[in-house]
Amino acid sequence: MRRAANKDDVRFSTESLLPDLGRRSARGGVVTLTAQFVRFALQMGSTAVLARLLEVTDFGLVAMVTAVTGFVALFQDGGLSMATVQRARLTHEQASNLFWVNVLLGLLAMIVTASLAPAVAWVYGRPELVGITLVAASAFLFGGAGVQPLALLRRSMRFRTLAAVDITAMAAGVAVAIALAMRGAGYWALVAMPIATAATKSLAAITLCRWLPSLPSRGSAVRELIGFGQNVIAFDAVNYFARRADNMMIGWQWGAAPLGLYSKAYALLLMPMQQINQPLTSVAVPALSALRSAPERYRNL
Repeated sequence: MRRAANKDDVRFSTESLLPDLGRRSARGGVVTLTAQFVRFALQMGSTAVLARLLEVTDFGLVAMVTAVTGFVALFQDGGLSMATVQRARLTHEQASNLFWVNVLLGLLAMIVTASLAPAVAWVYGRPELVGITLVAASAFLFGGAGVQPLALLRRSMRFRTLAAVDITAMAAGVAVAIALAMRGAGYWALVAMPIATAATKSLAAITLCRWLPSLPSRGSAVRELIGFGQNVIAFDAVNYFARRADNMMIGWQWGAAPLGLYSKAYALLLMPMQQINQPLTSVAVPALSALRSAPERYRNL
């Protein structure tokens, strides 16, 4: 694996992408849409299988915790993946520093989530939520290590690799969940699924990115990137509460079973929109970011 970048390294300088940007974007769109269809099939299939193996209350209990972990997960990323993707020119030292920041944020997210476990159980009046929250928090430890490798893959428009990582991680999570559910693990099957997914995704991204971070260093000018990430986080936090406040209120007012039904129905409702929005965003953001140094081509899009 390479430890340093040179001016031709597409992970750090996107200039080499410009001559073939249109073709790369078109191919990336096809690959991403195909991968999205595979993920959609996995999600629908796993939902149907797990719905037969588990109780509605199991889904509701995990959804109660997900309302908390989903918000904390915003800070694990810190908006730094988008900062990496959109940066006109990135250095190895900057990417390395951001990697360690994301690892630290993942560790902090795990600690914060674990410390909230008693409060989550008290709010919803379900003592089993303490154990669920404590175990679910471990996903942040794995997820933080994969933020920057995944961002570098997006930055260099390696959409086939990203598709392989996403599908492999999701398949691993589904396989673990179904195996545990068949053994009678109950809601623990749903708790294990995001942990297995996060661990597999980070490991695959680090392996396939073929990049190792160096130790943290000073003078690499990451303050601007962190500032950009803070703006992204501010928007994501407001958007999260706008989209998830209903889950929190239903779980608090009516309990696990109604929330289980509502959360799965709402997820199914959003699926068609996600099949379009996610692939477009995945391809458009790195493509448009690469054109920042070519304003004429950017304006003509």
